[in-house]
Amino acid sequence: MLRIGLALLLILSSVGLAASAAAADCGLCVSNVSLQTRDGQPWSAGTPVTLVVQVDRHALGAIPSSAVAVVMQTDGDRTKCLDVPLKLVSSDGSSGLYAGLFFPFRAARYDGKLSIGDDVSDITFDVNQLVAGVAPAGDLPVAEPIDTSAAPLTFVASSQLPLVAGAAVAFWALVALVLFGRQRRAAPAQAI
Repeated sequence: MLRIGLALLLILSSVGLAASAAAADCGLCVSNVSLQTRDGQPWSAGTPVTLVVQVDRHALGAIPSSAVAVVMQTDGDRTKCLDVPLKLVSSDGSSGLYAGLFFPFRAARYDGKLSIGDDVSDITFDVNQLVAGVAPAGDLPVAEPIDTSAAPLTFVASSQLPLVAGAAVAFWALVALVLFGRQRRAAPAQAI
């Protein structure tokens, strides 16, 4: 009975140590990530949203005045990495609130990393789950909008298109002549 009690005490103490070690891994740990519109209305395509990140300080030192969120996935699919600069909007010494404008190219779940000083954390936010209310006021940094209207992929410049089209017509005409010539030669041999 004593052995079972000691084993249980050892297991419980190891769980407590693992939880405190995980909390000590980050100096500034993300406690909340949300999206808000500037006017408090639902999101519409082509308009920015405010990315709001709340962090808690678990280490000594000041909370940096800026951070960067790097968007790396959209609905689980890899995408072009997009930096969203964030500005420290408010701080009380033990926690901080960062905000920045992000241009979603579609309503989706976005995943990536948050870099605050030397601390890097995973973040996830969903445009479909906007938080009610108006985003933090003031001058916020803005991410570059992504142009999703990609130009068509082509290997031929438009100035060379007539030349390429002419070459294609000439090639297929030559193929037709060769096949037609073989049929004409084969027809008299079958008649004999």
